[in-house]
Amino acid sequence: MAASTPKKSCVQSHVREKGKDDNNIRHWISAVMSLCTNNTLCYIILTPLKITNCNASAHVGSTFSGAFCETEFFEDGLVFGDVFRNGMDILVNYIKDKSYPDNKEQILVLNKLLKFMNGDRKISVHGLQKFSGKELTKLVANHLFGKLATSSYYLVDKKISIGPKCDQCFCGDNLCKITGHYGDTSVGNSEVWHGDLDIVISNLAVVHVEDETESADGKSLVEVKLKSALSRNPKIIAQTIVFSFLQKKAHPERDTFLTPCIGIGSSELVVMFYDCEHDVLLESSSIPLFSDPSSLEFSYTAILVSWLVVNYKFLCSGLPDHMTVYKSDFCVHASKKLKIYEENLVFGNVDSYQSIQGKHCPRIKCNPIMHEHERALQELLWSMDTPSGSSNRASDLNPKPP
Repeated sequence: MAASTPKKSCVQSHVREKGKDDNNIRHWISAVMSLCTNNTLCYIILTPLKITNCNASAHVGSTFSGAFCETEFFEDGLVFGDVFRNGMDILVNYIKDKSYPDNKEQILVLNKLLKFMNGDRKISVHGLQKFSGKELTKLVANHLFGKLATSSYYLVDKKISIGPKCDQCFCGDNLCKITGHYGDTSVGNSEVWHGDLDIVISNLAVVHVEDETESADGKSLVEVKLKSALSRNPKIIAQTIVFSFLQKKAHPERDTFLTPCIGIGSSELVVMFYDCEHDVLLESSSIPLFSDPSSLEFSYTAILVSWLVVNYKFLCSGLPDHMTVYKSDFCVHASKKLKIYEENLVFGNVDSYQSIQGKHCPRIKCNPIMHEHERALQELLWSMDTPSGSSNRASDLNPKPP
């Protein structure tokens, strides 16, 4: 009789778990649908941007923080999944038939997603507000991006001085270690847009965190700013464009150069894409980072979007043909220095690598009167080389009453 009690408990537990699994599957299917539907109530869209003014080819190169870029939206757009047709095929086929793709790399990335979905989908910390923007970004990188990518390795800007630079995660769990490393994340060229990226995932995706300062009431600006803080953000745009050109230079054999950059706010994600081959710039609609901010459980949509983006090398299908006409005009605005973007961008050691390159030596014009002053002063210096001349000139320079 006593032995039957655990059996009954196990059955009840199985029923509860089955109900929980069914609920999870419903949420998962709804999240996948949001990436491939034009239903205005639940879709995640990509909108092309047109650059109206920027400092991409300014006389003096600008850092990402100093990037200036005014943009406007085109009227048309497309659903998020339309640039990830490979990934969407994998998701839908698995949900419908539990079928796996034939490609080994795609099997690997699908298993990464399944393992994450069947595990703990939240950050086990109390109080999101106690973390700075950069701390939150490292938490998300360690608990989300790193677990969904083919490699859990990621690179963190060594100049970010927050907390001890060790393998301990910010979540506070002594058993939780970060899989990233600190290093040089500088990219670009000092003659154009350049700077340090916050985090690079598997040398594929770039993560940007909105800079955070304190407001008068003690709340961070990240908390009080609306969604517009990430939308059309010049820093994210500059990083995305530079990284796209850099990827094309490093991997010219790829079929597509549509390159993403993830922008992180306190409770949302925005993904920016740039295709340097077709000069098309796309921005996603806002994606909630957490399904419940109080529990810090990642939203299903954020998980799927992050999975697609950090594995875009395997899952991205590129820009649809009908979208290639929506030119951002970056190449027009950067025409004076476009060759630098196309050929001279580097990853790492940007400043020292370019310290002897691109020095501007202007042709200086001088009025003849200035030349006469120069000769007179030069003669004065020459005469001071002799002992008598030096003493005489020194006395001549003493002020005398008129």
